[in-house]
Amino acid sequence: MPEQRPETPTKYRCLESFLWHDYKDGRGDWTKWLRRKLPDVSSTTGEEAFHRAMQLHAALRSLQAENSSMHNSKDLSTAREALNRLITAYQVHPRIGEDLQILLVVEKPEDPVAALLLAALGAIQSSFWRRFKLCNEPTCRASFYDASKAAVKTWCSMQTCGSRNKMFRYRAKS
Repeated sequence: MPEQRPETPTKYRCLESFLWHDYKDGRGDWTKWLRRKLPDVSSTTGEEAFHRAMQLHAALRSLQAENSSMHNSKDLSTAREALNRLITAYQVHPRIGEDLQILLVVEKPEDPVAALLLAALGAIQSSFWRRFKLCNEPTCRASFYDASKAAVKTWCSMQTCGSRNKMFRYRAKS
């Protein structure tokens, strides 16, 4: 499954990519991802930036689980608390834009974690966040953007996880 889908709105592609990666090799993976996806943003790769990025990643993945009907109220509470701490740490403030829309701004927009936080908050504030989901296949759990009209997809890819699950159910009936 690709880390980005062509149907994903351009302003959320970086967020989609951030959520798709698992950063299992730690800070090295984070640094590689930053260089590839946010080359224009100051590549703050210090331990604190990495730690905050992983807090954001974990919180958003918990919220994605909710979008995918994988409910766990403890995880949701922890995710909200983590997001609130990050909002405070990055000093996110509302501003009124020229079109009288509420914009969220940070003190240091060049910080990659702040940029990702703003993208996530923008998606949450809009109707787009409900489309960020986790694959229902327990062995996969890939992050994906559901661009279907009704936002009801459950698998990251019909070619892999969807086909596998449908075949499993079919064979279970036999």
